[in-house]
Amino acid sequence: MKKFLVLALVLVFAMGSLLMGYNTPQQVSKMKIFFIVKASESEFWQIVLDGARKAAKHYGVELIDQAPTSEADVAKQVSILETAISMKPDAIVLAPTVADALVPGIEKATAMGIPVIIIDSAANTDKYVTFLASDNYKIGQLAADELAKAMIKKFGEAKGKVAAFTFMSGVGSLEARMKGFLDRVKEKYPGIEIVTVRDAMGKQGNTLNMAIDVLTAYPDLRGIFANNQYTGDEVVRALDMRGVKNLAFVAVDAGPQELWGLENGYVDALILQKPWVMGYSGVAFAVLARNLTALGFEFPKFIDTGIVAITPDMLGKPEAEAILDPVNFYKNW
Repeated sequence: MKKFLVLALVLVFAMGSLLMGYNTPQQVSKMKIFFIVKASESEFWQIVLDGARKAAKHYGVELIDQAPTSEADVAKQVSILETAISMKPDAIVLAPTVADALVPGIEKATAMGIPVIIIDSAANTDKYVTFLASDNYKIGQLAADELAKAMIKKFGEAKGKVAAFTFMSGVGSLEARMKGFLDRVKEKYPGIEIVTVRDAMGKQGNTLNMAIDVLTAYPDLRGIFANNQYTGDEVVRALDMRGVKNLAFVAVDAGPQELWGLENGYVDALILQKPWVMGYSGVAFAVLARNLTALGFEFPKFIDTGIVAITPDMLGKPEAEAILDPVNFYKNW
């Protein structure tokens, strides 16, 4: 992972010096990049922003980062994007909360000549430079595989009732994760019965109540899948409140309650993206895009930033710490 970041750093500095004879390209040290994520209150997005700020420091660019307080406030994110466009930055890095609402702004920015880098979640347009993200469908598939492993370990078979939780319908990344999970269960694990898929409707606190309801309604439940930090954190709280450790539980992301659950026997696996790398790379590709697209260079439309499953036996190992605590891992880099 560090090799990738070092390469990006070298490329940007080399590009900055080589292109200084052109009229259209911008000197790297004078660039202004607007960085928009989904929510300021999320641990995940704070890690993304830490990576972005480290990249901005390395490259010497001005970084303006903004976000709604909550991922549910789609209108606020649309407004932030409009503000960014009006400032005419050298590039915009954007994590769209939903696939459609940000499309007019993305297409407007592109039409104005502002390169747009999409991260984390897709938008229903191709008017952007490149899309840096984990393969969210694969996240769901890997979650199903890890859940099946945990069920075999605890019950001797990948068979029984399973519940699934999503934070908000319509969010591209979450929809892909749930589809990947449900498809893999159907294709590979016929003994697993998905008894309910619950939607928190974008509100923190809802999953906690729903999880308690599900545990009550299905006393013979054998597994749970939660597809992001908010749902994962709150399922852990519900399990802790009920003292339930005798079922298989796999979640996405590494929120504080999720990590506590992994350390204390409530979580069997966390499926993790590489948000720090995503943030750092977003800035790196924004800098590259500002100048190379002006010269006719075409970037790949999708760049996979990778995923990994972390299980309790991996805790404390360097390869896990780079994923679980990247802010600390890269603080002196």
